[in-house]
Amino acid sequence: MLAFAAPAPALAVSGTLGPQYGSPLATQTSQSDVGGFNNPSAQINDNANSELDAVYAYVSGGTLYVFFAGNLTYYVVLEGGFPRWLPLDVFIDCAPGGQHQLLANNPTLDPVVEDLNKMAGLTFDSGFAADYWLSVGGGVYWPYVTAYFATLPTGGGGSGAYLGQTLPGPPGVLSGGTNPDGIQMTLDDSNKVGLGNGCSVPTPSAVQTGIEWAIPLAAIGNPTGCIRVCAFVASQDHSMISNQVMGPIPPGTCSLTPAGATDFSTIPGDQFFTICPTTPVHGTSWGKLKTLYR
Repeated sequence: MLAFAAPAPALAVSGTLGPQYGSPLATQTSQSDVGGFNNPSAQINDNANSELDAVYAYVSGGTLYVFFAGNLTYYVVLEGGFPRWLPLDVFIDCAPGGQHQLLANNPTLDPVVEDLNKMAGLTFDSGFAADYWLSVGGGVYWPYVTAYFATLPTGGGGSGAYLGQTLPGPPGVLSGGTNPDGIQMTLDDSNKVGLGNGCSVPTPSAVQTGIEWAIPLAAIGNPTGCIRVCAFVASQDHSMISNQVMGPIPPGTCSLTPAGATDFSTIPGDQFFTICPTTPVHGTSWGKLKTLYR
């Protein structure tokens, strides 16, 4: 449900929350059921815990900036050196059309770990129809983090691209992929606070690091109105959804699995947040009505 901070000078994409973001648009109401060790080392990409503590966003200079405070699972198994990671899937609704329920003919960028069709059947909140998908992932080239993008036209059959990879932290410039609009992304996994493991009400915390995107509006069709975003931590192959969703699901809700059977419209509250250029910033919670911008 809510909104957009006044324009402010944009800072570099760093994975660290800056004052230009203002107040959070949504805060987490559930502990994380994606458990594991929480930052035992000083590295900013060595974490077995995934959590979305809060989300912030603003638009400046023709770019949408979105900051997810929290962590993503990403570490290397010592024996064999194999990386383990969980992706953050981000869906944007900013144009007429789009997919209210994900179809089974969307782009497959990697048949094993980046196949949108593993989420076919996922239904968003009433009035939300995704036009674009972005994802943060890991990969065999740890410690690099990777980014992906796809269009989601109403009838499916959209286009997709591997945007590239970057080392965690600033400057978030992606390389090695197809990224004509210059989308940027980075991760800082150094948060040690944690929401607590489980599905109950979390311990409040002001997390200052996480996942940051800089998305030129040209990459999402140059929208002029409000932009709605639904995001969640998924399983490595995107077939299952954790309870770390933004906007948040009610406390006491554990993982929403499988993805194809998840229907956000049947869950109280809005499982999305909205950025509008003329709306003051307000926080959201799962119990608020689903009438704004409908």
